[in-house]
Amino acid sequence: MTAGPVVYNIWFILGVFISNGIGCVLSVFCLVRMTDARRSFANRAFLVLAAAWGIVETARDDALFVIATAIHLRDDSVVFYLAPSLALTVVSIGLACAVLGVAAANPRPVWTVTAGATVGLLTGGMAVQAVLAGRSGYAVSIDVPAAVATAAGLAAVTAAAVFLATGATARWRMTGPILVLALCMTVAQYLLAAEVNTDLSAVEDNAIGMSPLQLIFICVAAFGVRTIVLTLLSITDEGKFERAAEYAGTRRAPD
Repeated sequence: MTAGPVVYNIWFILGVFISNGIGCVLSVFCLVRMTDARRSFANRAFLVLAAAWGIVETARDDALFVIATAIHLRDDSVVFYLAPSLALTVVSIGLACAVLGVAAANPRPVWTVTAGATVGLLTGGMAVQAVLAGRSGYAVSIDVPAAVATAAGLAAVTAAAVFLATGATARWRMTGPILVLALCMTVAQYLLAAEVNTDLSAVEDNAIGMSPLQLIFICVAAFGVRTIVLTLLSITDEGKFERAAEYAGTRRAPD
């Protein structure tokens, strides 16, 4: 097995970090607010969905961007087969919504830890699956022990981030998970990409798929959607959150 060389372009790495950061900001923004019982059911359900989508979709799409830009498989006709990734994304977001919904309704440590661990495992799995989407005409595999170790580390960090951010009021519990998770997600995506191998002795038919440029365009578009959703939520929900925090502070004040 021969590993394809990873090209560490600083601008691509910075872009991936920023994109991961936007996804983490969106998720934490929603995790902080989804436990507010005075919100409507529809509003809390949307926050749960946005939090799940922000983490899972970011892990998948940015891992795809990394594999498209950093791995040079030893064949010019590289395509990316996304059907398994798309199916897994839908299932993963659904599972993440379920566990985060329970944590939103019961924001106790046992539920937030469970939700965080589940979302963490889903995030790690999505990153691994995404970096295996490339098809080059040769057999593609991944160093399983190294990939499992990297995915497990990302899962642990994601679990801690979800636990800290769910219903948080302290500033460090909001900003800490964003910065640490974005950094660890970026590192994990590049580490996983570096573990992708091609077997030059085993020729396979290229699957029908997207070219690297098409994939990069889709990943950039996904980043744009993430940014738009975060911007709209910030505009429409920030005042509501401030009023809720003010109200909570008033209730805690001594008579």
